Amino acid sequence: MTDLNLRQLRYVVAMADTGSISAAARSLDVAQPTLSSSLREAETSLGVTLFLRSRGKPLVLTAEGRSLLPEIRRLVAHADDVEQRAVGLAAPATGTVRIGSLVTIAPVLVPPLLSAFRGQSPDAGVSVVTGDQETLLAGLRTGDLHLALTYDLNIDDGVQFVPIAKVAPKVLLPSTHPLATRRSVRLQALRGEPFVLLDLPLSTEYFQAVFLSAGVSMRPAMRCSDLSFVRALVAEHLGYSVVNLVPSQRGDDGLAYLSIDGDVPQLQIGFAIADRTLPAATDDFRRMAVSLLPKLLTTRANRR
Repeated sequence: MTDLNLRQLRYVVAMADTGSISAAARSLDVAQPTLSSSLREAETSLGVTLFLRSRGKPLVLTAEGRSLLPEIRRLVAHADDVEQRAVGLAAPATGTVRIGSLVTIAPVLVPPLLSAFRGQSPDAGVSVVTGDQETLLAGLRTGDLHLALTYDLNIDDGVQFVPIAKVAPKVLLPSTHPLATRRSVRLQALRGEPFVLLDLPLSTEYFQAVFLSAGVSMRPAMRCSDLSFVRALVAEHLGYSVVNLVPSQRGDDGLAYLSIDGDVPQLQIGFAIADRTLPAATDDFRRMAVSLLPKLLTTRANRR
């Protein structure tokens, strides 16, 4: 039995991503016979067949290949992280930070964080992925992400959550609504008006809890998975909504954000972090963000 090596694993990932040995060879700038030989050696080492090969047809992962591929990806990502960590120890301001953000948080908080980080670490690279909670946690598990800016909802074992601040829900009204000039409102005051629900995984359960705590039944007139669309519907007087974050650049958006009176559940915002060795630049970004985020959240909470 031959020893499995990291290069073979990288080749396996490339073949899985491209669907063929020839395409993987081109993307890696490696001779096709080298990849074919490497694949055979990897399969011999593992004792299983990873791909079904048919001349002129795409590679197809076997059941064993589908089962092992996530672990192979994790190993390759971890090796990349260790390499970046070593580079970062010699030059801490370099390396690439792979950030994930909940899709509703990203437009409000990620741009100012990236701007501040660029000023602090101009030689460090940053990649950003947005998605729902399931997508972010999957990215942390596979190593595609180093950390994710999100809420403390359904955090998996093996993923650490570092809380930063609590954010309270706000009622979103048209700016010409009779209640829009208030600083706060009780949800009972909006009983009978159409409610526009931001309908994303896990968010529905949270908003249901907000309504229950206020003693009001949540009966959405419309459901939308796009926060910008929710804002547009409210601005057109088609209902009201409940959100957690206020945009930083609003202009004359025709909207008003009011605090909710009463003891309503808040969300904890923070970083979900992969439980493995991370590049030094990731630690730099996290420390900067932990310091800056409370200030950003306070500023946005005070916007009318």
